[in-house]
Amino acid sequence: MRLTASDIFNVYRPTLCALRVYLREQRIPEAEASVFEEILRTLGQRHEQSHLATLGTYEDLSAVSPDERAQRTTEAIRNHAPVIYQSELACDTVLGGAHVSVVGRPDFLILDGDGYIIRDSKLSRKVDEKHHIEISLQLQLYGWLFEQTV
Repeated sequence: MRLTASDIFNVYRPTLCALRVYLREQRIPEAEASVFEEILRTLGQRHEQSHLATLGTYEDLSAVSPDERAQRTTEAIRNHAPVIYQSELACDTVLGGAHVSVVGRPDFLILDGDGYIIRDSKLSRKVDEKHHIEISLQLQLYGWLFEQTV
């Protein structure tokens, strides 16, 4: 079984749905993205690229194959890359008696002293227990994965 940080986000977006991740895993066709969803996706990509442009030198892992991305992330961390863009953190664990591969792809790992700050690019302006809890949960999972893998 494989669990991704995006699965957490997908449970909550666009509305809370406990079946969405399961249905995607079963390859059940989804409705076409609306024009509004496409606009939001485009705005999100622009926002992410604008933020990346402010961070200076970075190691871009976005084009690295999924099979190599976690290893390349570990190497970039070991080499103290100032910014790692589109990294991948992964580990195997047991959840509820089942063996699970847990994977997360934070947008940015930013060197801060001897460690890294994990940052994800979102259009949301407010993140707390009442607003966009999925973002908080996703970031917590990234933090846990970082602790497990570094």
